[in-house]
Amino acid sequence: MHSVEDAKLVCIGGGHGLGRLLASLKDAGPNLTGIVATTDDGGSTGRLREEAETIAWGDLRNCLTQMCSSQTVGTLLFDYRFQTQGDLNGHNLGNLVLFALEQLSVRPTDAIEVIRDMLRIESHLYPMSDTPTSLMAKTVKTSSGGGNILVGEIVIDDSEEEIDSLYLEPQVNAEIEAIQSIMSADAIVLSAGSFMTSIMPSLLVANIVKSINETSASLILVVNLRQEILGGRALTFAKQLELLQAAGIRKLDYILWPTCREHEMEPSAEMNIIDCDMGPADSALHDSEKLKKQILELI
Repeated sequence: MHSVEDAKLVCIGGGHGLGRLLASLKDAGPNLTGIVATTDDGGSTGRLREEAETIAWGDLRNCLTQMCSSQTVGTLLFDYRFQTQGDLNGHNLGNLVLFALEQLSVRPTDAIEVIRDMLRIESHLYPMSDTPTSLMAKTVKTSSGGGNILVGEIVIDDSEEEIDSLYLEPQVNAEIEAIQSIMSADAIVLSAGSFMTSIMPSLLVANIVKSINETSASLILVVNLRQEILGGRALTFAKQLELLQAAGIRKLDYILWPTCREHEMEPSAEMNIIDCDMGPADSALHDSEKLKKQILELI
């Protein structure tokens, strides 16, 4: 087993799930990298995307603030959300700062580095791509309808139709920094969180998929403590595996399954499901220390 200080870890996801995972592993310092989904189209980041051709900044900002070792004036400002009667209402200052850096012709990847330095964060964080793109879905065609194209994360999350496939429009590539981190990793961890809209977007980027499939790093999936419900429809684990396969992702080396959640499929050696205590059933949040321990035991 590696110690958290010498294991090279790459975590992929978005939103609060990835931020919590990165926070639990931040003792790895510069050996820890997060690759973040940039397809969100809600809230402050969604409004910025409506006004300009930019990536979604919200999940990147959230991960940065969760990775900070201590709360400072800088982190408080970066996480500040305006409450006004005007156009600023609901906007997050960190999103605006990152967007401003991009408007000054700074690559999103480099804009994140500027903020990392400002907040004194040792670990690395990269967007899944510096190029704006949207998450798209095609729904399952049935005798009563379906076969529709859904545009954007909000619509996909709220849809009552079963999702057949996911893709990005337009197709984008990750920057070289993200690819190099994957190729040098000891383990790649697909974080907990919204599977279709936080985990899958990065796994639809062609050169990310290629690098994951070429590296010898262990590929680990952290399963949510509770089954996701999308638009009133349960997202089954079988569907998650189907979407990973459709994206061309190689077989998972380890699946961390929470003991508080009942199995939906018969565990098999081929799937390598590991039952482990990662948090209470009445919480949506994994226990940081337990999660870190389980990951480090696998590498």
